Amino acid sequence: MKRWMVLACVSLTVLTAGAVFAETCLSPYIKSLRQAEKVMYLWTLPAGTGSDYLSVVDVNLASPTYGKILRKVEVGSSGNEAHHMGFTDDRTKIWAASLNTSRFFIFDVGADSMNPRLVRTVDDVPRVTGLSGPHTPYAIPGRILISMASGPEGTGPGGLAEFTNDGEFVASYKTTNHPYETVVKPEFNRMITSSWVAQRTFMSPLNTWDPKDFSSSLLVWDLKARKVIQELKGDPIPLAARWMLKPNAAYGYNISNAGDSIWMFRRQNDGTFTYRKVADVGKGCLPGDLRQSPEDRYLYVSCIGGSEVQAWDVTTPDKPRLHDTVGGIVQANMMHVTFDGRRLYVTNSAISSIDYSPRYALRLIRIGPDGRMKLDPLFALDFSQAPDGPARPHDMLLN
Repeated sequence: MKRWMVLACVSLTVLTAGAVFAETCLSPYIKSLRQAEKVMYLWTLPAGTGSDYLSVVDVNLASPTYGKILRKVEVGSSGNEAHHMGFTDDRTKIWAASLNTSRFFIFDVGADSMNPRLVRTVDDVPRVTGLSGPHTPYAIPGRILISMASGPEGTGPGGLAEFTNDGEFVASYKTTNHPYETVVKPEFNRMITSSWVAQRTFMSPLNTWDPKDFSSSLLVWDLKARKVIQELKGDPIPLAARWMLKPNAAYGYNISNAGDSIWMFRRQNDGTFTYRKVADVGKGCLPGDLRQSPEDRYLYVSCIGGSEVQAWDVTTPDKPRLHDTVGGIVQANMMHVTFDGRRLYVTNSAISSIDYSPRYALRLIRIGPDGRMKLDPLFALDFSQAPDGPARPHDMLLN
């Protein structure tokens, strides 16, 4: 299909999609993107030497440089292990975390969204917070919460670190596990954090990982009090968690990497939460990421081991049904769903210590009105052949 035909089809899809949906898989406090994306920010780790950097990718279908890397914004240091990012609540800044050095890099994207600018590097985080191994920055009003895997030496339980949007330390909240991601439902004043392994573990080769170090719990928090009120036990390494988007939705899902499974958490009438396995994603899938469609109908699971992306129909919430799969993305990992639910971007680097394929890429899956998925042959950025040398693309944000 020629490029102008794709443009016409996408334009028609947007016009006929009906209601404007909330943006998926981001904090509900973040100012929403309510139009087609024009630029992607992609946190990128060189496969060889050189500084970690933010890739700026043109994702405006009407642009002559569509699907191209426009520029890269280097952070001036290497060995950080560029991994996850998050917008501040006003969408003017991006916090980018480094798994290995525990630094935070703050980029200004409010002044000029097409030209991000590094405005601050937060160093010495383990000493300041008493925590290390930052995973996901998550926005709450005027603040950023960062899930930290470990204590200051990279071992033992971690917690959450709280900073102002500009990078000033506020407080730390210790946990009994290794926090991975955060999701919030403001209607209930509840926050849930998932978990994985300690920093020293995830920065070591996979064959040296000790199952005794695997966390297997979700923690339920009183958000305003920043206090853990319940622990939910399940399969090991329960990575990404997603609360359903509908107002007052009392349930959500997460994936177990070591258990090859999907789990469901649900708030009961008395305020407590239940947690149970609702689907197996297939032995050897090794799910790496979980995303959702804007209308809460589909869950998308990436399979690091299975090199595919799965779409699960959750119309019946406690009985997910496999709806569709797309293969051809070796080591599929991070994903991002667009505001209208019609496009799903996928990268395929996990962590430098466990990547098993050097075929690093950014791909695009198009999603039809029937929920069927198709890999876009026209959008394929080959990061194994990046201009300045092979690089590992990981987390992404859209603007």
